[in-house]
Amino acid sequence: MGAFEWIELTEYSQVYRRYEKAHRFERCELLSMQGNLSERDGEPFWHLHATLSLREGDRDVTYGGHVVDGLVFALEFRIDRFDDIALTRAHDEATGLQLWVSPEGSVGEGDMPSAVETSAAGVTWAMAAELSVRDRAVDDLAEKPERGDWLEHPTFGLCKIESLSGDGVCIIKLPDARRKKIKIDAMQVHPPRTESAGRVFPVRPKPKG
Repeated sequence: MGAFEWIELTEYSQVYRRYEKAHRFERCELLSMQGNLSERDGEPFWHLHATLSLREGDRDVTYGGHVVDGLVFALEFRIDRFDDIALTRAHDEATGLQLWVSPEGSVGEGDMPSAVETSAAGVTWAMAAELSVRDRAVDDLAEKPERGDWLEHPTFGLCKIESLSGDGVCIIKLPDARRKKIKIDAMQVHPPRTESAGRVFPVRPKPKG
């Protein structure tokens, strides 16, 4: 929240597959702004949308859109950081936009094991209790995750490990068949349990500090 001396907003044309000419607004209040910071072509890439208000004559009006540029008068904001997710953007032919890229690979044949589907609905208190008593790092484990094992991720649910590189980058298959690339070295990996689908390793982000 805050205020801008000026800000430029635009919108994306779904018909012409391009951003329209930006609109400039002077001396406006910022009602909300949200977005994310990822990587595009090896460089940091901000994607921000803002809602703002300003006085036009005797009326207060509201505008919103994709942030192009601006000059801050005063601004308060918060950034949440997720060490275990690698977000990379690339050109998407279908939309013309720079969208997040999923790791390459086709959807495998067959459905996921029923045990995985049942647990993937969300994180339960039982899961939380289990994690609270399993507080050992992956380096201390006698068994470590391998390709074909499962990760019980606090955000994505139960995911199958499709590949695991030596530098800690792991490609997992989500319950909805999407792929995600995560950094397993940024996670606390806990001792596995054995289910009908195989070994399941509960994971959670390492505490900061």
